[in-house]
Amino acid sequence: MVRLAGYLLVAGAAISLLLYLVGAPEELYRWLYDQLLSGLDVPDEPPRWSLELIAWFELIGGLAQLAAGLAVLAYDRLRPA
Repeated sequence: MVRLAGYLLVAGAAISLLLYLVGAPEELYRWLYDQLLSGLDVPDEPPRWSLELIAWFELIGGLAQLAAGLAVLAYDRLRPA
């Protein structure tokens, strides 16, 4: 079960990092902005800095996810049977 969690973390990191590396379409970020902040008093058009912030969080989150996944897989490999 621990190994599965590690593989899922690594797979999620791969998706996040791939989206960052290919430059995920700005429309995806705008959709996320609309979905996550719907119902709040925010401008209809997201500010440019917020789209850049989402991209940075995608990169940092992907790297953190990758590190956590590799740590879980290493723990699974090194723990006594």
